[in-house]
Amino acid sequence: MPEGDANVRQVSCNSAGELAQNDLNRAVDVANQAVDVTPQDHPDRAGRLNNLGNWLGTRFERTGSIDDLNRAVDVANQAVDATPQDHPDRAIILNNLGNSLGMRFERTGSIDDLNRAVDVANQAVDVTPQDHPDRAISLNNLGNWLGTRFERTGSIDDLNRAVDVANQAVDVTPQDHPNRAISLNNLGNWLSMRFERTGSIDDLNRAVDVFIQPWKLAQYAI
Repeated sequence: MPEGDANVRQVSCNSAGELAQNDLNRAVDVANQAVDVTPQDHPDRAGRLNNLGNWLGTRFERTGSIDDLNRAVDVANQAVDATPQDHPDRAIILNNLGNSLGMRFERTGSIDDLNRAVDVANQAVDVTPQDHPDRAISLNNLGNWLGTRFERTGSIDDLNRAVDVANQAVDVTPQDHPNRAISLNNLGNWLSMRFERTGSIDDLNRAVDVFIQPWKLAQYAI
């Protein structure tokens, strides 16, 4: 390719990146405006706060701005506070808060954020009905934060609970669900980790069986 063409392509790529960033900044600004014009007692306020928190979190992932992440946590907290205990979207909003807290733990190492992420994920599971189609998502989130805390603290209780919760996630995920492999993979990871910690051959054998299941499902589908 001629050198001039390469330069044009580089400029085009940079421009596309700038446009994408401008769109993201605008999304944050518009979401912020939506919150500002929504009364404190409006039934849609929690959803608009949740949207703003999601866009701030997305911009943090793009730019690494800790200010955006801190604000995402604050806004997600407000969204939870504005959501009635019996609201059907409460689990989603709790999970978003947990994810923002977890991201801040990964950035700062704050064990307080990790503990709160576990607590919030636990609340999300508690408010999700047994037969809800998103229950596996809440269970997987809880299991992942418990497993992360085990990796940080070495608490075998957290690891045992991560295995139990991951088991539940698999149990509530239909055989033909596209996300079943995710639940199985999470369970296999925590079983493998427990084998490494305890030496339990039962955990190792079960981990192998669990990891094989998605492959078997794929074979049957052919």
